Amino acid sequence: MGNDRRNSEIPIGNHSKNRTQSIAFATLLMIIGLTISKCTGFLREIFIIQKFGSSYLSDSFYLGFQIPDLFYQLLIGGSIQAAITPSLARSLEKGEERRGWRSVSIFISVISLIMLVIVLVGSLSSDFIFPAIYGHDKRAKTIALAATSAKILFPQVFFMMLAALSIGILNAYKKFSSSAFGPTFYNILVVLSIILLGGKTPHAVILTCVGVLLSAFLFFVFQSSMARRELSSFRFSLDIHDEGFRQLLKLAIPTMISASIVQLNTIILANFSVNHFSDGIVTSLNNAKTIWQLPYGIFAVAVGNVMLPSLAGHYASGDHKSARILLGRSLRNALFLTIPSAALLLTLRVDVVLGILNWGGSYSISAANRTASILMGYCIAVVMHTIIFIYNQAFYAIGKTKIPLINGGMTLVLTYAFCLLSVKLSLGAVGLSLAYSLSSVISAIFLSSVYRKNKLLSPKGIFRFLGRELICVAVLLLFVSVLNLVPFYPTSKIIQLAWLFARAIMGMIGYLLCAYSLQMRELHTFLERIMRRKVHKLENNG
Repeated sequence: MGNDRRNSEIPIGNHSKNRTQSIAFATLLMIIGLTISKCTGFLREIFIIQKFGSSYLSDSFYLGFQIPDLFYQLLIGGSIQAAITPSLARSLEKGEERRGWRSVSIFISVISLIMLVIVLVGSLSSDFIFPAIYGHDKRAKTIALAATSAKILFPQVFFMMLAALSIGILNAYKKFSSSAFGPTFYNILVVLSIILLGGKTPHAVILTCVGVLLSAFLFFVFQSSMARRELSSFRFSLDIHDEGFRQLLKLAIPTMISASIVQLNTIILANFSVNHFSDGIVTSLNNAKTIWQLPYGIFAVAVGNVMLPSLAGHYASGDHKSARILLGRSLRNALFLTIPSAALLLTLRVDVVLGILNWGGSYSISAANRTASILMGYCIAVVMHTIIFIYNQAFYAIGKTKIPLINGGMTLVLTYAFCLLSVKLSLGAVGLSLAYSLSSVISAIFLSSVYRKNKLLSPKGIFRFLGRELICVAVLLLFVSVLNLVPFYPTSKIIQLAWLFARAIMGMIGYLLCAYSLQMRELHTFLERIMRRKVHKLENNG
């Protein structure tokens, strides 16, 4: 009784304010974790180039992941975001934790058994799958080594699945501090595997794949130990007649398919690159993809993952206004960070590629120019996929998973069609990334248009925000373009990086000053939250 009275005396405004601060801190924590993860991911790319070179060996190593990753995305990648995390979050919001866990336990049990079968079949049939998908006439040596690598990499998918499930469950409980740094741990282990086992022989590629498999197992052990308290509610069960499980499956199946389409798009690009370009193009595509996914993977994914359980909770409780406000704020905050990032990648693309990947002359100028050209085509995708990811999370939160599935199927067809067109027009390697970006433009327009049909949930102020963003980005481009005219060509690696960062920082200063002069809420809110958090820490220390 006393507790109820105390709770009833808390002003609603303060409760909303505290929830907003909590989401802001969780987002900041997620951004930190993802930033460290992406940085260690770049180390992985650097050492792949140093150990394998930009050759058929590195191409084979990257190709070896693609089919195993496809099955990972097909079975588990999307189902966590669409079914497990939001469904468990809704159960917690309603005080039905035990019932929620029963359905989730059945889902995990069934999916795990299916994955074990796929891992076994995939490992045994890789020699047939890879030539059938990528062809074997022009690049037989590359395809054969990729197939051998996949035999080892298929089992690692099972451990990655279990680790991802642990992260999804922690996110449902909003324990982001326990899930934010697991991928970094995995990346460090993979980097060590590449350093210790890599080399310029096919045997070294295979040994490195064994190291990746061991890294995935240790990642699972680490992440499941972080979620051991929550996972104590798991009970192995194959009661597929359970109504809650059926509802989960109904939500998950469309998302499993739509999530796998992302990987299918990657396979389409790889297929075109293997059959129409020379050795090293798969590596350049992957390098450019890793770079453009740095801002997207840090800012958009952090904001979207933190938003998902809260948005699902708002929708489950019928609070459509809070759901609408949260989605609008999340979309604007994510775009406020990814749009200038895309602009910086566009104007500094060659320097970024050389700065990240060229250490000790291991990355040739021709490879750098090729990767930078591909990166230029991907810059549009940075912004479009931010919109796609946030809206996909919103559809998952409200339980409408068929829309992302329809959208995914559409982008798959569009990517293939645009790739064909780019080859016929002889656009070169940049045509492949442009094909991917153009399909993402149509995808983003489709998702936002469908979601905004529901006026109760439609976010407000997005177009006004985008108008101001264009002005701020124009200032950023002006600052960087002027600095690019300075005839300064440093030879030292440290000075090269310093000059790259100096131009990027000056561009961001211009961007932020413009945002400040336009009184953009996203800038003021971000600064206020940081200051509020600092004050809170000082009060606690005091």
